Amino acid sequence: MYSKITVRKDMLSKRLNLKNDEIIYCSNIVSNYIQSFIKQMAFKSVAFYMSIKNEVKIEFADDKVKYENIKINLPYCKKNSDICFYKFKDAETLIKDNYGILSPKCDQETDVGSIDAFFIPGLAFDRAGNRIGYGKGCYDKVLTESKKNSIFAGVCYNFQIYNKNEIETAQNDIKMHYLICEKGVVNCSEDI
Repeated sequence: MYSKITVRKDMLSKRLNLKNDEIIYCSNIVSNYIQSFIKQMAFKSVAFYMSIKNEVKIEFADDKVKYENIKINLPYCKKNSDICFYKFKDAETLIKDNYGILSPKCDQETDVGSIDAFFIPGLAFDRAGNRIGYGKGCYDKVLTESKKNSIFAGVCYNFQIYNKNEIETAQNDIKMHYLICEKGVVNCSEDI
């Protein structure tokens, strides 16, 4: 089993070494998978993220699903590492949150219980749905507040996926139901 510290260091290094054309190429493919996944599952409200540190640019999917009557929500990270979500309107209304990530900021937070699916970044995942993030537990906290049937989909590059149960986990880690990468969609649900 790989430790979280080792995995974080290795995966962040690999991801930061990606060339821009690789990021764009893979991000476009992943965005197409996400669009198909949203249609197939008939989601009405989804949570995306704005990419940092060479994460898959899920924002490419924004335009693909924005005009299909699907409510897109983006996270806003507060100083205490808590996440809240706001409806995404357009790129011109985004501001930097407390971690320098572009986020919407408007008057009314989206009720986390109204979101059908969360598309979540990470440094590494395994095929059992385990996820390693940056270590602040932001997503683990907010996902515990979601409705019972919300879907959690980890978004990553194929090289970020380990075999089942190969990465270290903690008791409060929330598992993903699916992983979406440039090679397709991995269903992790049977182990959750």
